[in-house]
Amino acid sequence: MFKHDVIIVGGGLAGLRAALAACDADVAVISKVHPLRSHSVAAQGGINAALGNNDRWEDHAFDTIKGSDYLADQDAVEVLCRDAPRRVIEMEHWGTLFSRTEGGKIAQRPFGGAGFPRTAYAEDRTGHALLHTLYEQALKNGIRFY
Repeated sequence: MFKHDVIIVGGGLAGLRAALAACDADVAVISKVHPLRSHSVAAQGGINAALGNNDRWEDHAFDTIKGSDYLADQDAVEVLCRDAPRRVIEMEHWGTLFSRTEGGKIAQRPFGGAGFPRTAYAEDRTGHALLHTLYEQALKNGIRFY
């Protein structure tokens, strides 16, 4: 019998990030496949965040809500868009190698229905880069995998 304080089902990007958020407890991740083989590895496009350059979280939120045909939970979208810049910087500090501008800033491009180029990316392997970074952090923090 295994015993843990927190069990996360799924070893993709969402599951690994949830496990890291709870890593002060005894956390385990249960996954059908090795986390580095999860489907998150196929996410090529990027991760949206208003990282400055005249972009604002409010504009990111509007684009997100509009893109959902106004069906998204607007309170949840606000939390997501306010927090997105911190999460991108966190991923960079943890080791994700985002593509860069000539000036050295994290490169961003227009993607989907966004009204501003706010998609940070790691060439065409963003999911791969994010997944490896989160998995490394999970191992570093002693998270168990089944």
